[in-house]
Amino acid sequence: MQISPEWPGTFTSASETKFISWREGNQSFEAMAATQGMGSGVNLAGGDEPEYVPGRKVSMDFFRVLGISPALGRSFTKDEDSPAGERVVILSGELWRRRFGADGNIIGKAVLINGENHRVAGVMPPGFQYTAPADVFVPMRTNPASRDEGHNYTVIGRLKAGVTEAQARADMQRVFSEFKTAYPRMLWRNEVGISVRPLLASQTAGVRLLLLVLLGAVGFVLLIACANVAHLQLSRAAARQKEVAIRLALGAGWGRITRQLLTEGVLLALAGGAAGFLLAVWGIDVLVALIPKGMIPRAAAARLDGHVLVFTLAAAVASGLVFTLAPAIQAVRVDVNHSLKEGGRRGVMGAGGGHLRGGLVVAEVALSLVLLAGAALMIRSFVNLRQVDTGFDPINVLTFQIAPNGPRYDTAAKNAELFRQALERIKSLPGVEAVSVTSNLPLGEYLNLGVEVEGRPNTQSSVEYRMITPEYFRVMRMKLKRGREFTESDNTGAEGVVVVNEAYAGRFFANADPLGHHLIVERRAKGSKALRVIGVVNDAKQFGLNSPAPVTVYVPISQVPDRVLLLARQFVTMKFAMRTTGDPLRLGAAAKGEMLKLDPSLPATGIRSMEQIVAASLAPTQLNMALLGVFAAVGLILAGVGIYGVISYAVTQQTHEIGIRMALGAQTRDVMRMVVKDELLLILSGVGLGLAGAAALTRFLQSMLFGVAPTDPISFAAISVFLTGVGLLAGFLPARRAATVDPIVALRYE
Repeated sequence: MQISPEWPGTFTSASETKFISWREGNQSFEAMAATQGMGSGVNLAGGDEPEYVPGRKVSMDFFRVLGISPALGRSFTKDEDSPAGERVVILSGELWRRRFGADGNIIGKAVLINGENHRVAGVMPPGFQYTAPADVFVPMRTNPASRDEGHNYTVIGRLKAGVTEAQARADMQRVFSEFKTAYPRMLWRNEVGISVRPLLASQTAGVRLLLLVLLGAVGFVLLIACANVAHLQLSRAAARQKEVAIRLALGAGWGRITRQLLTEGVLLALAGGAAGFLLAVWGIDVLVALIPKGMIPRAAAARLDGHVLVFTLAAAVASGLVFTLAPAIQAVRVDVNHSLKEGGRRGVMGAGGGHLRGGLVVAEVALSLVLLAGAALMIRSFVNLRQVDTGFDPINVLTFQIAPNGPRYDTAAKNAELFRQALERIKSLPGVEAVSVTSNLPLGEYLNLGVEVEGRPNTQSSVEYRMITPEYFRVMRMKLKRGREFTESDNTGAEGVVVVNEAYAGRFFANADPLGHHLIVERRAKGSKALRVIGVVNDAKQFGLNSPAPVTVYVPISQVPDRVLLLARQFVTMKFAMRTTGDPLRLGAAAKGEMLKLDPSLPATGIRSMEQIVAASLAPTQLNMALLGVFAAVGLILAGVGIYGVISYAVTQQTHEIGIRMALGAQTRDVMRMVVKDELLLILSGVGLGLAGAAALTRFLQSMLFGVAPTDPISFAAISVFLTGVGLLAGFLPARRAATVDPIVALRYE
């Protein structure tokens, strides 16, 4: 189960104090643990070159809660999970094999992580992963005396045997009441309790809607395909009416004929299911490659196994039975005497299952329209996102990150000196216009710290905090709205200065000029001092292009208190941003080489252009658009084939009638009009039904859309016209063939 503070919103992290209180005060959980990511990773030294690997802090019962133990060695002990505990580490099975050659004697050996020795306590089994990959696990080192209000822990627990989710929720409400009494000042203003929900549900909550939408799209495509199969079976049954009549006349029972037709339908469905499964074997790798990193938990582990094969076969058999049943019933209900006398000729849409075939066309068109509506809305959302002003210029900007951790870089002064030397080296590279350092790039990690306006305690709030070097605004080409930017003199000046964005100025200085006011960051942090506001810059997107820019303050790295710097480094790494005169990626190797020359223990990783970062932020919407677009395209093709089949069959059945009409003077346009009129009636009926369905179902897409309403009239009108045109085009060839038939041949047709 995942346990977190409960708000009216969706905030899910807990403070250290809350975790300890919950763990000690509950009566429902066999074990409870906390975990926290280690920024973007840790430096793992040793070997030919330092390596930057993902890491995670965990409390002592973390692996016990998840029901897994190290394959080698042991989990963490209570002493190791204390503030003065020994520095130990548990390695992932993959890192153990790749970096240490699957050394069976690695337990007890020392590994250098962030410049400090850690003794290896264990090695996890291959493939173990919690929400995101991690190669090293270190103790959380929780402090029972902590009063830290930072909500940075994810808390999970394993229920005791026999305890239900409802009982655990009631128990945690009791724990919340006790905590509220003991620490009233440590509750957030809108905190109302403690949330308890299954871990799997919490991990998939962010993509649950997407998966349900895709499941619905798959179901719609399956129904369209089944409608085509049913139409095919109806056509074959109508063509075999004389055969069925002869069999019945010779004594065959309707049960035997029905079994034969159902068997043929199931075999057809199984063949299609087998072909689809083989296609999925190839397609699964393509699909996984398209999923943005971290969007769907454990997406990379998705594989086709026996369960998927059984489900595929079951779905094929079920669809074959269900959608062959109606044609089979239609076939065995034949009038033997009439069919034998008639010689096989039947009427058009009103005979031989014509109404059923027409109903299938209406259903196909309606289902296709719903899929097209979803795809159209996602396309419009994607286009709208591409037109959003990011607040910076991503063109020709290269980024990479380093993690200056450990005692060599435990103060702001040491970090500032490292960055000074690094900036000098990188500036000297050919093609570099400007370079800067920041704790957070736009559309990347976020870092919240408490900031208040001096003299106005009611302004204390958690805001986005950015540590930067003076050229950052120039590199990102952000616009100065008021005041001035940072200069090199601000790095050594005695006065603390800060630049805020427009969102901050609008929120806290709506009716005043923010310039000259003083802000205090993390008042309780040692060395914290008032910072004078010297400038206001434009807003830059941070949480996504579809989210408003957050209130943000920018502070020179050299002026950051050591306590704040150490706190921030738990969540972020330091990023370099370089503006270049040409393709920025060409300078990646050179920049990495300069960093290794400066400090061989600091690998430069995550080399990406800002354009790639912007593209990555669009990737989820792009994936949604692509998947719905593919399903809509498949549905449209199947619907077109279905319309063509129905009209073609109807024209074939009407050949004799058409010959009579033409012999009596009917013109080509008259025959075309007769065929198209029936076709258009079916299509418009399907469009009307589809519009009603789309209006009801696209509302579930609302949270996935941007800048467009779920029932956008322009999108609905466009797809209605488009689908009608495709339907008419699908029926054009059969209609044209009917209009050009030779009357003599038509009159002789049986």
